[in-house]
Amino acid sequence: MADKVRYPQIPSTVWWGVRAILKRTPNATVDERLLGVTLGVQEAAAKAYVLELRSVGILSEENKATTLAQKWRLDESYAEAVGQIIEMVYPESLIQVAPPGEAERQKVVSWFLREGLGQGAAGNKAATYLLMSSPTPNDAPGAVTKAAQSDSGQRTKPQQPRPARSNVAAERTNRTNSRPSVQSRDVDRGGGSGGLGEQGQRADAFPLNVNVQIHISADAGTEQIESIFQAMRRYLYDTPNS
Repeated sequence: MADKVRYPQIPSTVWWGVRAILKRTPNATVDERLLGVTLGVQEAAAKAYVLELRSVGILSEENKATTLAQKWRLDESYAEAVGQIIEMVYPESLIQVAPPGEAERQKVVSWFLREGLGQGAAGNKAATYLLMSSPTPNDAPGAVTKAAQSDSGQRTKPQQPRPARSNVAAERTNRTNSRPSVQSRDVDRGGGSGGLGEQGQRADAFPLNVNVQIHISADAGTEQIESIFQAMRRYLYDTPNS
């Protein structure tokens, strides 16, 4: 029963990563160094994965792509290649329980448990079987690239620029100071057209411009402000008694 431990255990990242390497460079030497640099795999794990890839017929003893791997790396012959791998690596009983392309995970896990494996090991071996028994190639499972998003029309909407903090602060300051803390009155006591000082103007009077500034406390009430302006109107706008 020693061959029980020979069931392969290959992560999907390594499976698709090696296939991508061979698609780019069919004659590449896929050793632990290449896996470590290209896929970010630790050296000890990379050595184990190279042995696993040999056991399923993907790599030769020289870590080169086999004839089966040349089929495996091409989309049009991928299904044929994995079919040969399943028949070569796994017993007929498992294939009958979980046919390629129709396998149910729980049944596969149960089969490996009955082979004497623990729960964790059975789950890992089942994941590899489900990965390799699927006839559809998928070089990047679960990954969504920016290029794919742009091709599907899902473009990111440009963000509207937010107003600068200094502008916001200035706007708040203007709103706060909207109350008449400082009032200016230019009173034309001379011959200005339309001026209130036209009433009672003497013939010998000379033009006189008066600039009045009124400072009102910010906590002054409405009645107090009205009282101040009524007093100023009496002194500035009303016609003096002759």
